[in-house]
Amino acid sequence: MARYSTAYVGLTMAFFVFSSMVLGAEIWVGTSDNYWGSFDEDYMAWAATKTFHVGDVLVFSYDANIHNVVVAATGDLYEQCNPNPNLGVYQSGIDMLTLPVAGTYYFFCSYHCHPFAMKFYINVT
Repeated sequence: MARYSTAYVGLTMAFFVFSSMVLGAEIWVGTSDNYWGSFDEDYMAWAATKTFHVGDVLVFSYDANIHNVVVAATGDLYEQCNPNPNLGVYQSGIDMLTLPVAGTYYFFCSYHCHPFAMKFYINVT
């Protein structure tokens, strides 16, 4: 009986460790009702309160008629709010982006990067 429960506990623990590595956390972008699109939000301050890991999923919820999500290819393009070239442009209104590898990721709304600073970057470990 002890062998069965020890094996069961080991398998259960392995499952939870594996599933947390594969699935990651679901992180909704923004503090105002988890909404990407508030002009008065400081998205860099929001990002500074989070820790991001490979496999985490960023969820962007917004009005697709007036916003989008651009993943900038470089920090310079991000600083310039230049959407081209990019690693992806999303405009569905509810986008779920998985962070595939460690590194720095740059996000902005191409319609409101200037002057509303709808942008932030994160470091993924």
